[in-house]
Amino acid sequence: MPTLRQRFLLLLPLAIVLVPFLIGPALFGFFASFTNYAPNQQNLRLVGLANYAAVVNDSEFRAAYRNIAVFTLVAVPAELGLGFLLAYLLRESFRGRGMVRVLLLVPWLVSPIANGVMWHYLLNSQVGLLNYLLAWFHLAMDSSPLGIKGLTLPTVIATDIWRLAPLVSFLVLPGLLAIPTDIWEQATLEGASVFQQIRAIAIPQVLPLLLTIALLLIGATLGTFENVLMMTGGGPGTETATPGLSSYQQAFQINNWSLGAAGAWVIVAAILVLGLTYLKLMRAAVDL
Repeated sequence: MPTLRQRFLLLLPLAIVLVPFLIGPALFGFFASFTNYAPNQQNLRLVGLANYAAVVNDSEFRAAYRNIAVFTLVAVPAELGLGFLLAYLLRESFRGRGMVRVLLLVPWLVSPIANGVMWHYLLNSQVGLLNYLLAWFHLAMDSSPLGIKGLTLPTVIATDIWRLAPLVSFLVLPGLLAIPTDIWEQATLEGASVFQQIRAIAIPQVLPLLLTIALLLIGATLGTFENVLMMTGGGPGTETATPGLSSYQQAFQINNWSLGAAGAWVIVAAILVLGLTYLKLMRAAVDL
C-alpha cells in the first residue's frame, strides 16, 4: 500500500496542471458571479444573487437554455443509439475491422472549431459542397441551411451527431466484445431475434458503460460553444444560441464578466445534478 506521502507525490503533477489552469479560474469565476467584477472595474462590490436573477430575466439566456435543452434531448439519444448500432454491427469479425475502428475516431478527433469551420463552408450556399452537388441536378440552393430560421438548430444538431456517434461506437464496442461468445450462441439456438438479443443481452451487459458515455455526452452538449460560434455565431437571431456562447458574448464582447460567469455556473450546477443522478443510476445498474 502506498503511503500518504507517495499518494501526494503521484497526484502532484496533476495538481500542478489543474489548480492554476482549471480549478483556480473556475473558483475565480464563481466568486465573480456574486460581484460586479469586470477587468476595469474600480469599485468591486458583492451583489449577491443579482447576476443570477439577471440571467433568468435575460431573454437571450432563456433562449440559449431552451436551445441547449432541445439540443441535448435530441442529440444525446441519437448519438447513443447510432453509436450502439454501429458497435453492434462491428461485433462480428471481418477483414479491416481494426481500420474501421480507427476511422470511427476521425470525426471526433477534428477539433470543434475546425468542425464548425468545415461545416460552415460545406453548407455555404455559394461555394459549399452541398450547393455543388445540387448543381449536378440543375438545382440551386438559395441559402445555406445554417441561415434558414427553423432549420439552423436541426442542422447544428445533425453535425454534432455526425461527430460524436462514431466515438460512442468506438467506446461501446469493447464492451460488446467482452460478452462471452457462448451467450450469443445460446440466444441464437433458442431462436432469439436480433432485437431480442440486443434487448436481453447486449444492453444489460453494457448498461453501466452506456450510462457513463451518456453522462459524458450530456456534459459535452451542455458546454457546446466552439462549433456553434464557427457555424452560426448563435444566429439567426438566437436560434442556435447556447449558454456557453451567450456567456462568452456577455464576458468578452459586452464586457459584462459577472453576468457571463453566472450564466456559465448555471450550466455547472446542471452538470453537478446530472452527476449525482448518474451515480444513483450506476448503483441501480450494478445491483441488477
